[in-house]
Amino acid sequence: MGIKRKKTVLFTFLLLAVTSYYHISSANEAGSNEASKIKIERHFVFDTIPMNLKEITDSADRIFAGKCIKAEEKEYEGLPVTEYKFKVTEAIKGVTDEEITFRQWQPTVRDGGYTEGNKYILFLFPDSEKGLTSPVGFAQGKFEVETTGFIRRKEVVKNSLNNRGLNRNLKTQKRIAIKNNTFLNDYVHRCSELGIPMRYKEFVEAVKNLVEE
Repeated sequence: MGIKRKKTVLFTFLLLAVTSYYHISSANEAGSNEASKIKIERHFVFDTIPMNLKEITDSADRIFAGKCIKAEEKEYEGLPVTEYKFKVTEAIKGVTDEEITFRQWQPTVRDGGYTEGNKYILFLFPDSEKGLTSPVGFAQGKFEVETTGFIRRKEVVKNSLNNRGLNRNLKTQKRIAIKNNTFLNDYVHRCSELGIPMRYKEFVEAVKNLVEE
């Protein structure tokens, strides 16, 4: 093999080596960035440890009843999110404005989003460093408010677990105790054990009692 041909082969080898290193480094960097994103927001997806109503209430930064008036998918801080706007109908904890806007990472929305025009009671985590939030305990801290009955219409409340575990932590068995209101305490325990909706008025009153404890 001639000297010129040897130089050409050597140059080609070096070029391939540099190119391969660049692609591997870029892939590693991209993977690292993606892993970082997942790590930052992972608790919004995987935080599904059983919690009773007192634990959900204590973990929430904001608790309110409201109607979803806008839902918009967008990119925020390099992450796919859905931005929600709610008209607050009843402030319970940490909310003072008549409207509230918050963002959720889209993986937490696929099975836990909100429908425009529908009413909910939400227990939201404090905003993360990325400015995102989600319901406490994922499905546990999101309650749909529905109107039932034909003659005597009333609002009832339930989460996707049909309120099971609200009276007692399904893992630790720790029970809640609504002090100074035996009727309310018994009502929450009964509905939770049976897995049935609770009347809106009693549910909100129970949460307000737990907030004040």
